[in-house]
Amino acid sequence: MRRRELLKLSVTMFGVGLFHDSIAARADEALALVLYKDPACGCCAGHADYLAAHGFAVTIVETPDLEAFRRQHGVPEALAGCHTILGDGYVIEGHVPVEPIRRLLSERPDIIGISLAGMPEGSPGMGGEKTAPFTIYQIDREAGAATPKVFAID
Repeated sequence: MRRRELLKLSVTMFGVGLFHDSIAARADEALALVLYKDPACGCCAGHADYLAAHGFAVTIVETPDLEAFRRQHGVPEALAGCHTILGDGYVIEGHVPVEPIRRLLSERPDIIGISLAGMPEGSPGMGGEKTAPFTIYQIDREAGAATPKVFAID
């Protein structure tokens, strides 16, 4: 192998090694999420446990006026879920499964966040059986969007 090719290969391998190490270090860090819930609700802790089992560090904060908290963070009433999660600059509304959350955090779209409105049976942390795919909507920055856009079907 010529000297120039060897040098190029060494630099490439060194760079890939650094890139791989930084990815591994980030993967080892649990992403912090803060789950805001009504004090009377019991199912929110189930969603927190589900997220923790999938590698997130979840702190639960009881909020007596969750509706006002949602408005403050740009969640339209039509997309309100059981609880509101803040994490890494995004709002995650309701019992959203982990796959759409990971997609949100990796793609980093220019939106407020995502929502699984209501309290669908069979969703993570809720009881019951999942009978249909869940539609996760994106919460856009434009207030009053006529029809919310689908972010994911899970």
